[in-house]
Amino acid sequence: MDPRDEIMWDLLFNWKELANLGADLVAYAALAMVGTLFFVLRLLFALFGFDADADVDGDFDGSVSDASFSLFSLLSILAFLMGAGWMGLAARMEWEMSRPISFFLAMGFGSFMMLTASGLMFTLRRMTDAGQYDLASSVGKTGRVYSAIPAKGQGQGQVEVVVSGRTKVLPAVSTGGKIASFIAVRVVEVRDDKSLVVETID
Repeated sequence: MDPRDEIMWDLLFNWKELANLGADLVAYAALAMVGTLFFVLRLLFALFGFDADADVDGDFDGSVSDASFSLFSLLSILAFLMGAGWMGLAARMEWEMSRPISFFLAMGFGSFMMLTASGLMFTLRRMTDAGQYDLASSVGKTGRVYSAIPAKGQGQGQVEVVVSGRTKVLPAVSTGGKIASFIAVRVVEVRDDKSLVVETID
């Protein structure tokens, strides 16, 4: 009996048989199982209020940097692993496609899942994030420059600071000269455009 005629689910736990069929199947099975397990756990954590992506949480105002945070969040990466794994298995075992075609299908579907997950997260956070924190609470707080802040009047950088109990990466301007990345700063004001005015800590 051709092992490919067996139920794919049974083969997932038969690593020896998978290895006989091809090392790529072992890799796809591992991606599928690990990705699915942690994807479900991540959703459960989110349901109970644990934000595993808090350390890369930006102020979602549509900027390129915020979009990149959403794209490479934990949930979207797990979605890629899960999608690539299951598609790779299906292409090789169910549709009996060649390794190169299966690989490109797996990468393509994984990327689609990643973009879908990040898009949903981005949209959800834009709808719900505005009422979850008060920028005014950041005044007087100390933070860390995330991306260099130009001198006063020459543009914005970004600063990482705790706002209403959450670590946020927010646009910031300097009260004086240029402030390099990773320098500690203090928030002195919140502007009407929701950017923070910061100064270095002497």
